[in-house]
Amino acid sequence: MAENSVVPHTDDQQGPAGVHGPNDQAQSQITALPQDTTSVEAYDIENQSISISESSSTPSREETGNYQPGYPTLAAIEDSDPSFLIYRKFGWLRNRLLLDLQDELVTLERELELIDASTTRRGDPDNVLASRRNDQRKKTKRRGLLKEIHQKLLEYDEVLLHLKQIHAIKRPTVRNQNTLYNLIWNNRCVVNEETEWIYRGEDLAALASYSEHGWFNGFVEDAMNMISRSATTFFFRDTQLKKKTGNIRVNLLSPRRLEVFVRTIFTILTAVLFLVPVLAMLELQPSHAHQARHAEYMQLAIVLVFTILFSASCSIFTKAKRQEVFTATGAYCAVLVVFLGNTHNAITNDVIALS
Repeated sequence: MAENSVVPHTDDQQGPAGVHGPNDQAQSQITALPQDTTSVEAYDIENQSISISESSSTPSREETGNYQPGYPTLAAIEDSDPSFLIYRKFGWLRNRLLLDLQDELVTLERELELIDASTTRRGDPDNVLASRRNDQRKKTKRRGLLKEIHQKLLEYDEVLLHLKQIHAIKRPTVRNQNTLYNLIWNNRCVVNEETEWIYRGEDLAALASYSEHGWFNGFVEDAMNMISRSATTFFFRDTQLKKKTGNIRVNLLSPRRLEVFVRTIFTILTAVLFLVPVLAMLELQPSHAHQARHAEYMQLAIVLVFTILFSASCSIFTKAKRQEVFTATGAYCAVLVVFLGNTHNAITNDVIALS
């Protein structure tokens, strides 16, 4: 495994600002530099501050494309592709905290009920239950308790609503989860005990919103890598993505190029689903009257098969809802049936005329 490129920092080397000691040392170093405003640090003696220029003795990460080992590399891995934005939900902790806040509110609720009942038993001489202003003027224990309940309800509502939002986040796909685990393992980012969270598949949240046919993109990528990994990298990886990943051991493809390729496949598939049944039904048109019945059954079978294929394609390759799939399938079937009826009537008339 190739080691990450790390520039060592020793006492003889200058830091990014070229300053190591007190201000008098900094001043002596700066005055010794050539008076070139494009490459020298501007030193403000009155404000005791240094303004760093773009130049530096150590190449920046943006220049080299390399990341320091450890969590910097792990952060770069997760930033390299949206499908790697996978984190823990901490569902058990959130529910545990919510249950604790819930019971605290139950306790405060009972305490408020006891205070109200005690006031009623005394006959409510100050009419504090019927008048909030009287209760406020008397500064009863009830007022402080209501403020405490208010604050606790705000905490409870915040955790409750956040829990709802967190649970709405979908789990990552098994493919993305395994890919992220392999990248963490291959790059030796962090120690093993700090990577156990990746195994919590039921408690993981995928922050990226998957494309309309994201799973199919992954299938196409895997298929192309099986055929020729080098050719796939050559055609589908751009220079910007390569610079972004730097020294990370990861082979990512350009999402834009892959999406264009997948859309091309779907365009061809759509044309096939419309043109192939039409050509097949034209080929099966009867040339004699005694062949008409058999040809009709064969043509109806073609309509049935391709209608099923079209419906399955809509359900598998798109995020269309059930009613949308039903509507699209009905329209597709209607087009084939109308075409079959028109060609059947025309050719039947020709057959009868020839007979």
